[in-house]
Amino acid sequence: MSAGQVCVFRHSNVLLVSHVRNVIESAGLSAALRNMTLAGGAGELPPDQCEAEVWVAIEAEWQAGQLVREALDGPSVTTPAWRCAGCGERLDGVFDRCWQCGQARPRDVPG
Repeated sequence: MSAGQVCVFRHSNVLLVSHVRNVIESAGLSAALRNMTLAGGAGELPPDQCEAEVWVAIEAEWQAGQLVREALDGPSVTTPAWRCAGCGERLDGVFDRCWQCGQARPRDVPG
């Protein structure tokens, strides 16, 4: 363990670990990858010591943890469904544009 840093995510899938690091860094936090090539040591080393990891500064642990949960589970806030003013199509809240006619979600509709 490094002084001033903490592991916020660990997994055997290096692509998932890289994705989590990208999510954290896109939020403006600095993140470091560790153990990216230790999978071949499994068996000789304890399995939990061979998983790829994402590390952040201790001060960023809470925010990074929130970002990890959102990256894995999706956003915690759901956006309400809306109806397109152009064609009347009902759309799930995840859409910013109508898939039927391409009209943008009205500004008065949350999202």
